[in-house]
Amino acid sequence: MKEYFEGLQKGFADAYSVAEKARAKNFDPDDKPEILPAEDIAARVEGIVGPPGIAARIREIGMDKKRETLAFDIVKEIIERNQGDREKVIEQAVRTGVAILTEGVLVAPTEGISAIRIRSNPDGSDYLSMYFSGPIRSAGGTVAALSVVLADFARKKFKIADYRPTDTEVERYVEEIALYDVRAARLQYRPTDDEIRVIVKNCPVCIDGEPTEDFEVSVHKDLPRIETDKVRGGMCLVIGEGIAQKASKVLRYTKSIGLNWSWLEACVKVPKKEGGAGIKPNSLYLDDIVAGRPIFSYPSEKGGFRLRYGRTRMSGIAAKAVHPATMVLLGGFLTIGTQMKLERPGKGCIVTPCSTIEAPFVKLKDGSVLQVKTAEEAERLKNDVEVILSLGDILISYGDFYKSNHPLIPSGYCEEFWLKELEKAAKEKGADPKTAAPPELSGEDAFKVSEKFGVPLHPNYTYLWHDITADELRELADWLANGKLIYEWFKLKELRVEKGNGKAVLEKLCVPHKVEGNEIVVREHAITLLMSLGMLQNRKIGIEKFNSVFSKEKRAIDIVRELAGVQVREKAPVYIGARMGRPEKARERKMKPAPNVLFPIGNWGGSTRDVVKAYRKAKDSERFEGKGVIVEVARMTCPSCKRVMTSNKCPMCDVRTVPAKVCLKCGKEIYSDFCEKCKSRASESDSRGVNLVDLVDQAVKRCGQLPDEIKGVRGMTSRSKIPEPLEKGILRAKHGVFVFKDGTARFDSTNVLLTHFRPNEIGVGIDKLKELGYTKDYEGKELKEGSQLVEMKPQDIIIADRGAEYMVKVANFIDDSLIYLYGLPPFYNVKNREELLGKLVVTLSPHTSCGVLGRIIGFTRFHIGYAHPYMISARRRNCDGDEDSMMLLLDALINFSKKFLPDSRGGTMDASLVLTTVVNPKEVDDEVHAMEICSEYPLELYEASLRFENAGEVKIEKVSERLGKPEQYYGLGFTHKTGTLDGIPVMTKYVELKSMKEKIDAQFSLCEKIRAVKVRDATERLILSHFLPDLYGNLRSFSRQIFRCVSCNSKYRRVPLSGKCRRCGGKLVLTISKGGIEKYLKISQELAEKYQLPAYLKQRLVLLESDISSVFGDEDKKQFSLAEFM
Repeated sequence: MKEYFEGLQKGFADAYSVAEKARAKNFDPDDKPEILPAEDIAARVEGIVGPPGIAARIREIGMDKKRETLAFDIVKEIIERNQGDREKVIEQAVRTGVAILTEGVLVAPTEGISAIRIRSNPDGSDYLSMYFSGPIRSAGGTVAALSVVLADFARKKFKIADYRPTDTEVERYVEEIALYDVRAARLQYRPTDDEIRVIVKNCPVCIDGEPTEDFEVSVHKDLPRIETDKVRGGMCLVIGEGIAQKASKVLRYTKSIGLNWSWLEACVKVPKKEGGAGIKPNSLYLDDIVAGRPIFSYPSEKGGFRLRYGRTRMSGIAAKAVHPATMVLLGGFLTIGTQMKLERPGKGCIVTPCSTIEAPFVKLKDGSVLQVKTAEEAERLKNDVEVILSLGDILISYGDFYKSNHPLIPSGYCEEFWLKELEKAAKEKGADPKTAAPPELSGEDAFKVSEKFGVPLHPNYTYLWHDITADELRELADWLANGKLIYEWFKLKELRVEKGNGKAVLEKLCVPHKVEGNEIVVREHAITLLMSLGMLQNRKIGIEKFNSVFSKEKRAIDIVRELAGVQVREKAPVYIGARMGRPEKARERKMKPAPNVLFPIGNWGGSTRDVVKAYRKAKDSERFEGKGVIVEVARMTCPSCKRVMTSNKCPMCDVRTVPAKVCLKCGKEIYSDFCEKCKSRASESDSRGVNLVDLVDQAVKRCGQLPDEIKGVRGMTSRSKIPEPLEKGILRAKHGVFVFKDGTARFDSTNVLLTHFRPNEIGVGIDKLKELGYTKDYEGKELKEGSQLVEMKPQDIIIADRGAEYMVKVANFIDDSLIYLYGLPPFYNVKNREELLGKLVVTLSPHTSCGVLGRIIGFTRFHIGYAHPYMISARRRNCDGDEDSMMLLLDALINFSKKFLPDSRGGTMDASLVLTTVVNPKEVDDEVHAMEICSEYPLELYEASLRFENAGEVKIEKVSERLGKPEQYYGLGFTHKTGTLDGIPVMTKYVELKSMKEKIDAQFSLCEKIRAVKVRDATERLILSHFLPDLYGNLRSFSRQIFRCVSCNSKYRRVPLSGKCRRCGGKLVLTISKGGIEKYLKISQELAEKYQLPAYLKQRLVLLESDISSVFGDEDKKQFSLAEFM
């Protein structure tokens, strides 16, 4: 592994050297690469928030300490070493502490905490106020709460008094948090009003915030110490999802550092342990369902996903696995990377395949019931399926329960559970567990093994007895009693019964059978079905034993246990509800509209911001007016010739320009932050004419031909407003590349973890893999064949085919930039995707400001991005459905600039300020530390699940036990083989279908087939949660809409008296149309009628239709003049 990391470091150094040479040419905002390499958390913290030199001190104190302890020690040291301006010292200390708590990756320390100020209480004493903003959400509830604790410690060190709120201020918080939860964003935990009062009254630090929402509180307005009447989202998140939700953790931490927060005990809740009567259905995941994304199973509903414990090479840290046949049968709505919202554990996951778990059961249109065991078989049968009786297994890792602190819940009775019980019983009887059961187990063999070793009946021959009632069991037995047995050489071949009511019970039990004419035929399962009911007596069907045991007061499964003569476990004690979430994604990052260059063009380029259009317009007009294109842009001054320009390099003097400040009021250049004359703040930019013609001509001279279109931006959002050179826009347009706000070209894809791969899955030959360092498979055998399983290295990635195509374009753009703009030799020399193998990239999560270095080793046809779980966790992600971005390393080093980033809250989010070059598993998000790495589970896990015990009470090897050892990088085991990826849908049906009507039709066509879905309720939920809010919201927006010019895209609140655009004379149009308002009305009415929804809901739709008609009138009616009748 040392050689691997050295290779990454060398590759980074090579690219950095080229970037330094390019930046030294002075075409970019800075003369050096602006992304700082960081080898560990200490370097990342210093790079993001400082103070200078803190990295060395963090290393001295000890990075092996718990993050909470290390953060406290550093905060304490910063405060004790700096006794200057109290506000500045406290702010620096807290930001550094929060950066440590977030591994130096998230933007929470820079963007989530807006400011820390010392203010005055009504009695004249000082208090500390923390201003939070929306990005604090990225830190998570625990860190958000601990930031307040660190501020409290700093407050005490400086002997600042505590915050003393008035009763009115306390009630403002109560009102505001309730309003935020209802109108802005649903809080993960909504504290009670009394909990809010306890926190606000007693917290020694004032939790304040910037206004983040457009709406205001209604009652508690104009309070002197609360600077806004608008809702403060950051404050709501810190109190709700932070201090209130994480009260027990906060309390433990405050005690450990000597702070008295005992008042918080009132908010600590003792969790109720589920068990006893069983777990309760949880319908939270059904809230806010979306049109076109189906529900797969209602909460704990029979026929839903059966819980099975395990992890594949593609699951863990929130990724779950289902059978490939299930993906196909669910209409193709599920594929690798598709998000599902789950009943438990956690809230969301991505889907991955596993063909070694229980497959789904279906009823065909001819009445036959069978288990569909492959994706290919599912594809062949999908049009003949009438009902999906069971969705099969959902494989959930032990680590997901452990990390979410969810009690273990009863496992489905599966092969590995049975084998562990057999192994234990065989050892107790002195038998060899390996030969205790034949490899191919028949139904008769299954009973013999159970009788011999006293173990429960094998899962393959255990049916869903717990899903039926005693009356249904009686009905089944009476029906089967009329059947006839057919033997072949003393072996029961089949059971035939005439059609009857018992068939429906057979379907609920998921017993495979055929329909032949008027008869139901059970073959493989005939003997176990009859023996389970005690009805096979002397090779004949008899009901006497059943009658003697049967009682309506007993549960069906208890009756079967008495009759079978062997133990019979519940096959599916727990079903997991699920619905579709976001579709998987693999797409180039585009802003709206998508620019090729960060160059301001104002309205000159029309609605498309076309630089070429503006250039031609300016060229045509300059002979008459001689003026440039007027835009707001940076004032860059040449120190030699003193000319003002937009570029970072003077084309006349060949020297680097410097920013010049100007007073926008006086129009004079100034040399300080404020104008001495009018006291206005100095600006680094101003609105002035720019000679676009000269700039474009110079760029074309360097780059060659001018493309037909180069899309710029209307205006720069950065503080300095320094634009990119137009040469980059010409070259990006030439190669079909788009630029993001920070100057880079990105590709986004859904995160899917992968610990092992097969060469033939990633489209790479053996020889190339050996060049990349993959010489052996995961068993230590020499790599020779494409089917061998290979363990993945921690910073390698496998990218989508579409991503490979785009990165080839980006590589060609970079090479052209080096040649034509910087005068350097090309770096990548890439002609096809195969030549991308081994190239380094920067990967980044949107809520962070720290990139992670990666290496491309393969490709996938699915719309996802594979990465090692360590790498995903290094970006502070899991696999719950989010996507991250990828940039070519040299693109990031040359083209990224902080001076392009928006000058607004959250501007540094999704920007790689620092770069982790080597991933240390100790310093990644600790969710992966809970991931199990064993190849099988002990029997204790399954037994503990039946008792609803906490996951921590079962000993299973996890990543955390290997940290700091060489084995942390290799030998990560998994319990279940994934199987083949053939036949799995490449793209979710949701994306494949284009119109919303098609999506909804497919959604409900599927729901009607699934036994575990209540279609009528699903329809009502969709109308209430999606369609009605959309209809009412659009109707409300219509009355507040603005008008837009179709030519230059200018917007107006009201139509000018001239009736046309004042800037260009273009046509004005409405931004909200009638079609956009009523798009869901007809669909809602059709669904309400089809599924006979409540009359009240139908009446609401009628009234809504009337409201829309009153606004638009009857557009079908045409007014005629009298002349037409004469």
